[in-house]
Amino acid sequence: MREVEPVARKRILYVEPFHGGSHATYTRTLTEKIEADWTCLTLPGRHWKWRARGSAVYFAHRYPSELAQTYDLLWASSFLDLAAFVALCPQLKAHRKVLYFHENQLAYPSRKEFTGERDFHFGFTQMVSALVADQCVFNSQWNLQSFLSAGSKLLKKMPDAVPPQWMETIRARSSVMGVPLDLPKTELVLETPRGARETGPLILWNHRWEFDKAPEVFFDALIKLKERDVPFRLAVCGERYARIPAAFEHAQSALKDRIDHWGFLESKEAYQRLLMKSDIAVSTAKHEFFGISMLEATHFGARPLVPDRLSYRELFPSEYRYGDDQALLSELSRLALDYVRGDNLRRDRGVITRPYGTSLLSQYTHFIADTARLYPEGQSALE
Repeated sequence: MREVEPVARKRILYVEPFHGGSHATYTRTLTEKIEADWTCLTLPGRHWKWRARGSAVYFAHRYPSELAQTYDLLWASSFLDLAAFVALCPQLKAHRKVLYFHENQLAYPSRKEFTGERDFHFGFTQMVSALVADQCVFNSQWNLQSFLSAGSKLLKKMPDAVPPQWMETIRARSSVMGVPLDLPKTELVLETPRGARETGPLILWNHRWEFDKAPEVFFDALIKLKERDVPFRLAVCGERYARIPAAFEHAQSALKDRIDHWGFLESKEAYQRLLMKSDIAVSTAKHEFFGISMLEATHFGARPLVPDRLSYRELFPSEYRYGDDQALLSELSRLALDYVRGDNLRRDRGVITRPYGTSLLSQYTHFIADTARLYPEGQSALE
């Protein structure tokens, strides 16, 4: 095993303008599980457009003493306008800089009600930030490739003065490291109590209540199952925001006699208890750059069912992926009836989730130690 300088000797400035949801989970896992001297600057995970535009200025003015310190590494979320941040804090220019892409705004789906040409300004800002970083890290190959592809297409729209080798430069400094998950050891409850099978499996939705997760597709499939008298029970959790897709209100009424749980769970313990009871976990996402919620449900025993697209192709074998909306309906019906006949859908599927535990944290440890000594003191990534 190669010798690596202990990360505990590293001083890391961590900047996350959108500290909520999966971003917050990532922050906690990284800073709690990797031993280093972390200085974390964060803002609550809301008003994402304002965070992307204004957080660099806010951090620069709010934390002058913290930003005046010397660090081995600056680790920033791609929500941060890194170019503006370094310009406002020139003392950071010589620091090694990592830009972590939880998502990229060039490949984020647009709402159906928004028409006209897509607003590429946020994605363009990320393209500039990627040039300022020494290393760009993406949470999935899908995230990386969609960013590079969309960025190349966007540059072709420029009428003149197109910067040469822009995306090639980003590609050369980019790598993929998934989201390390703090998945506790648990005794999986795999047996179904007698007398419970006739009510059907517990089908779980544990995603954000937003349009990009395509809740209407999920609920439409369940309503059709109910119309066909296929037995199932329903649990819906996940973060919700001020604007909730209409599909949730409609489904809560249409499926009220099938609902075991409905709504956000405040505690981690309550959330995990629900996962331990769930038989099938479903995603219908149109946008997924990684897939924490599905990996969590799988870790606690649920049988995953995900679309054959996006980052899911990297996370889940083909047997857990479906092709289209009709295939989703067919698979749910088949699994529900198999459950009633005695099939135990809950199983230990650690072969899927283990790669995102300790071994991935070890990969991060090596990456941090290596990146912190990439450039001689005072040299930036653009030199």
